[in-house]
Amino acid sequence: MTRRIACIRVPVPADTPAPDTASRAALAGALLAAAPRVVPVREYPCAFWADASGMAGLGGDEVVARRLAEAARQAGWEARVGIAGTCIAAAAATRERRHDVRVVPPGGEAGYLRRRSLSLLPITPDLRQSFYLLGLRTCGDLCALVAADVELRFGAEGLRAWRLAGGDDPRWPFRPPEPGMASAEAEFEPPVDSSEPLRFVLQGLIGQVAAQLARRQRIPARLRLTLRVPDAAEDEREVRPARPTADVRVLADLCRRAIDQRPLAGPVSGIALLAEEEGAARADQLDAFQAPAPDPGALHAALLPVFARWGAGALSQAVLHGAHLPGENAVWVAHGSDGIAPFAGARPRAEPAARDEAIGFRNTLPLCFRRLPEPLDIGVREDPERRPVQVDIPAGQNALPGVGIEGFPPRLWKTVVQGPERISGGWWAQGEAREYWRVESPEGWLGLIYRDAVTASWHLEGWFD
Repeated sequence: MTRRIACIRVPVPADTPAPDTASRAALAGALLAAAPRVVPVREYPCAFWADASGMAGLGGDEVVARRLAEAARQAGWEARVGIAGTCIAAAAATRERRHDVRVVPPGGEAGYLRRRSLSLLPITPDLRQSFYLLGLRTCGDLCALVAADVELRFGAEGLRAWRLAGGDDPRWPFRPPEPGMASAEAEFEPPVDSSEPLRFVLQGLIGQVAAQLARRQRIPARLRLTLRVPDAAEDEREVRPARPTADVRVLADLCRRAIDQRPLAGPVSGIALLAEEEGAARADQLDAFQAPAPDPGALHAALLPVFARWGAGALSQAVLHGAHLPGENAVWVAHGSDGIAPFAGARPRAEPAARDEAIGFRNTLPLCFRRLPEPLDIGVREDPERRPVQVDIPAGQNALPGVGIEGFPPRLWKTVVQGPERISGGWWAQGEAREYWRVESPEGWLGLIYRDAVTASWHLEGWFD
């Protein structure tokens, strides 16, 4: 595969401050929509190298160059793009003010550089001044000299400049990609010290990996997210969707969770995404005799707005503790997107064998107890045996936050009661002593109330439906 490299340069006036880290990260993320690997140019505050190799199937160098320029424009930057076989020729192509996009044909680097100024070469000021005193103004002037004479007079640095002027540039800023695996990467200069700028590039990384797999009719099943920290081991984190999916929103959510699951080991100089496992880009064969299970990928995509608003608690599971107080008997455990796969894979329980109809248990549904977030203070009139015979729930409390309690009884009503169930204990904490009663209104509304034995006050714990 012929190596091709793109240089993307945003002209920044001398009196304008250099873009900050977040702006450069946002530009790198935008460029990843058109190239799989993007790294900064060390010598320029707002310039990037992009790997343009193997893009013939996408329309060739001209199309890739225009896609890179358009990606920068959508990120709010007017950039010049040059594509060539070497870094020096690609960088020189961005200096043409009359062209926003310039492609140097393969093998034409030496001819293209012949008329370019020596100021393009990354050499020391002293060597540049020496060339100027000899009357050398262009790369062609330098290449016209004999290599041995240049090395004899200017040493190894002069010989390197002579080779660069002829288009012979051994520099290649990208790591070799994993053979046969879809990957994308971006680097930062200077390194970023928080996870926020990393979010700018995630969308581009995922889009590149998904696009590479799509050309082979595959989709991501397991991803490896690598965070590169200078002077430290690479920080690798696994991203595994509940089901192979190419939905960028779902994969971006999982990658963000992978980044946030533990602190960064230090300032991050680069981030890479690799598809370690692939899935087939086709629908599964469904069982004709069984109801189809929900698609975890579709569920995840549908729940993303819910997670964004309510957090991981939007998908929770009740876990029983077996405590004696109803308020402590169970607790809600937030699962977030981690709970989608078990939920989608769960099957309804088989119905128990029907009991004898004479017992009267067939076609009945168990009651669900809906506990209030906090017990409500209520008024209760007691009979001589201290049984609740009339319940008064203030109208202002006759609703949950944002949701009315359907079928709630009128404010003052007589009740049928069952109880009491006395519960006490917890002396090691705050201590509890309660007397629970199940109450029923004339309309059939069922509630659970209790009397606090310490304060003699009555409270509504919840209701059944």
